[in-house]
Amino acid sequence: MALYENRTLASAITAAVTGILAGYPFDTLKTRMQTHHYSSLLTCLRKSLAEEGLLGLYRGFLPPLMTTSAAKSLSFSVFEGTKQWLRDHDPLRGMRSIVPDFQRTTLGSVALTAALSGSVAGTTIAVMCCPLELVKIQMQLANLLKKEMEGAVKQTLGLTGRQSASPATQQIFLFLVVRDLSGTAIYFASYETVKETLRRLTGSNHTGPLTHMLAGGTCGVVSWLIIFPVDLVKSTMQSQILKPRSTWAFQSSWQCARDIYAKLGMSGLYRGISVSLIRAFPLHGLNFVVYEWARATICKLAGRPE
Repeated sequence: MALYENRTLASAITAAVTGILAGYPFDTLKTRMQTHHYSSLLTCLRKSLAEEGLLGLYRGFLPPLMTTSAAKSLSFSVFEGTKQWLRDHDPLRGMRSIVPDFQRTTLGSVALTAALSGSVAGTTIAVMCCPLELVKIQMQLANLLKKEMEGAVKQTLGLTGRQSASPATQQIFLFLVVRDLSGTAIYFASYETVKETLRRLTGSNHTGPLTHMLAGGTCGVVSWLIIFPVDLVKSTMQSQILKPRSTWAFQSSWQCARDIYAKLGMSGLYRGISVSLIRAFPLHGLNFVVYEWARATICKLAGRPE
């Protein structure tokens, strides 16, 4: 059955579409909070709604609807494929004294397997999606930068090509790789570990929607708490791309991080995190509930094991 053979792909796409519909307005607010000095999340929301209406929060919605679906399906496919490969080949068996056995279900083994698999998935996504994410960020900021949406897309795509080798773009790409490699590793490791812990606490051989919601919500919050400063610097640097370089406030990612920390302290590197944390638990919980449900449903319809 073709659907069963592609169950990870189909389940990830289903979860991605659901997540985009529910979470994109929060993503837009997060980007604007990071790159513009609103006094609070409510101020940002009120001003955005007053100037652009509800549809303004979905500015740039179509590109990520398509690309996030593709990226998430690829991410989950690479994650599941790498996890299975690690279990089948156990490549670090020569380091058994310090590395858990990938074929066992100890919490250490579960966490390490998920972290390594997640880092491979995150790196793959970063390499493929950097130009597409740049388009998304610029469209979210287009109104604030006094750009028309169409002009933002054309300029961004043109700059992506012309400036692909510039030091600033290379640094943005590096930050994106660091964010996605570490973030995806933490994300999947947290999910798998919490899910396995809850399964053991309930004494069940299977996990249900509540477990998936709790594990998914936890992994979303944990990963954002750790990688948010990297994401903020990346978004700040990206927001300058459409402007003449002579007007850039920061000429490098490292200068951006240093200056923000010097002026605002650690809280400055977490500017806008309230939006991410408010949406993180329910959105990522929903993501895994939908993913696990779709996967289980496909397997049940096919009469095959998960």
